[in-house]
Amino acid sequence: MVANADTRATDLVDRAVEWLGSRVPSTWDVERSRRNAPDGNGAQASADAFIDLRAPNGTYTTLAVEARESIEPRDVEYLLPGLARSLRALAGFVPLLVVAPWLSSRTQELLAAEGLNFLDLTGNALVKLDNPAVFVQSAGATRNPAPPARGPASIRGAKAARLIRALADARPPYGVRELAAAAGLNPGYVSRLLDTLDRDALIDRGRRGVVDAVDILAMLRAWAASRDVFKRENTSTFVAPNGAASALERLSELPTRTVVTGSFAAARLAPVAAPSMMAVYCEDVAVAARALGLLVADEGANVTLLRPFDDVVWARAATTDGVAYAAPSQVAVDCLSGNGRMPAEGEALLDWMAAHEDRWRAPALADLLAAAA
Repeated sequence: MVANADTRATDLVDRAVEWLGSRVPSTWDVERSRRNAPDGNGAQASADAFIDLRAPNGTYTTLAVEARESIEPRDVEYLLPGLARSLRALAGFVPLLVVAPWLSSRTQELLAAEGLNFLDLTGNALVKLDNPAVFVQSAGATRNPAPPARGPASIRGAKAARLIRALADARPPYGVRELAAAAGLNPGYVSRLLDTLDRDALIDRGRRGVVDAVDILAMLRAWAASRDVFKRENTSTFVAPNGAASALERLSELPTRTVVTGSFAAARLAPVAAPSMMAVYCEDVAVAARALGLLVADEGANVTLLRPFDDVVWARAATTDGVAYAAPSQVAVDCLSGNGRMPAEGEALLDWMAAHEDRWRAPALADLLAAAA
């Protein structure tokens, strides 16, 4: 088993050398170092390998390589920073390069935040060196090309949406059974999904699995990345002859339940520019379209009517002048998964949410349950 692990690490390092060599000028040398890097006491640093990069002018640097078959976001938080600190304590600065078959976007985000270089075999990479000066950044696979046979619970789907909304919309702490009751889910499923979120460093769990903290913005971004709320089978697009703003004012008159999301909802709290496309979840799309006098349009649309993927879209809606607006957590994710300037509107809303948590987030999970009763 150890021999197999060593062989795999060697293969990862060899492929990292090959990858780096193809990204720097052809006049540079990139090769495995023939020596280890000593620490200040003459001992050898602990790393899987070392790679030398040498420029034509004679300047060079040695990268310490941490090669792993799998690196989860939680590994970055608990393991790699300590390794990086020990390597930085060497005589002279030795930058670290993390190599793996595949790195998730969340893992990449956390590695970059730690100032660590990384690359995976699909082409996701960020390598920044000072001397010689190197900057390499590229994008590879967004999903694991070789997922485990039985993967963890996914954040995709309606059930996951209910749990994520509960986590976002109420302050912790809370346990599995409390969350299951709030989201209307099976405790076993909730436990598995919390394991996924914890592994991705999106929540922190304390004793007995109680959720102590939630990284709201990172969690909502991850949820948005897994969704495509505006995919064709979920939406119907129209032109409102008198403009989207005029159609918005008439929503309170409709005989079917609606809730506004997207640009018009985001602009109420964190305006970026005057919204032009109105997005609305509708209990009955056909009824809403007729009542508003909308014209079917594939191009030039200014109204999008959405079929709710789950009843969670109605949760914690706020009503102004008779028009219901989706909760900020739902609006932010819908904007982030949209097109045009919607992602920028979603980011602006996330910034507002971070600065005004007391204005949109319930003090405790019990408050969510009370409001839903």
